[in-house]
Amino acid sequence: MATFSHKGLCYHICEWGDASAPPLILLHGFSQSSATWEKVAANLAEQRHIIAPDLIGHGQSERPNDETAYEMGAVIEWLDALTTSRGAKKVDLLGYSMGGRLALNYACTHPDHIASLVLESTGLGTNDQHQQEQMLKRDQDSIIKLTQQGIEAFMDEWESLPIFRSQVALPLDIRCQLRRERLNNDPTAMALTIKGIGQHKMPDLTAKIHHLPISILYIAGTQDQKYANIAEQLKQNPSIKCTLIDAGHNTHLESPKEFCDVVSAFLSRSSPLGAQSQR
Repeated sequence: MATFSHKGLCYHICEWGDASAPPLILLHGFSQSSATWEKVAANLAEQRHIIAPDLIGHGQSERPNDETAYEMGAVIEWLDALTTSRGAKKVDLLGYSMGGRLALNYACTHPDHIASLVLESTGLGTNDQHQQEQMLKRDQDSIIKLTQQGIEAFMDEWESLPIFRSQVALPLDIRCQLRRERLNNDPTAMALTIKGIGQHKMPDLTAKIHHLPISILYIAGTQDQKYANIAEQLKQNPSIKCTLIDAGHNTHLESPKEFCDVVSAFLSRSSPLGAQSQR
């Protein structure tokens, strides 16, 4: 375990593997922490130095009440500081769900810092006004629930969403760990996270992703129809590798071996060990 300080805030980081190997930064989803990668980190560390931070307001990182610290621009600035601090010209970047949105935003603004990009169950944004209004309404409702009902009541409803239905099949110990991780969050920090980098804050990057000068892998679960559809759409671009895994929204948790096999094969082909992530 390590820490990284940026603008007076301390961020908790878990690391796996040889620190001299090319870095692979893993960005977790909403209400998670770096602990979500424990089932896959050792495998991925055979090729890379794994760096998994707790995002602001999550895990053991600080939970400031300053809402500007949670805004998209501030989080991207922090991610750039973390990325450039590792002493590599380029890094491989992998993000899940909310972490994937951050990773895609960063790749679009700092493509020269990225060797390859892996997006797991990640929305690309939309320019459809109706969809934007729906996202804003859902995020506003979530903020109200968090601030008025507290973390446990919010997570009871969050875990019942159809997108997480497949997680019912996970072993009991994994489900208990997930529940503890979610309940460990502070409702104010979660509300500020949604306000700053929730789905309604995601710009439409549907076109930009096709023009990024980096190797891209998009992963989705076959039981997660919304994101499986995104994968099918991206498949039309032969330069973007798309893979569907027999799982729901969280493929790295529900099918860790297949997830590792897919990511490792992609990294071996698109960003060979030491070829692009030169120190």
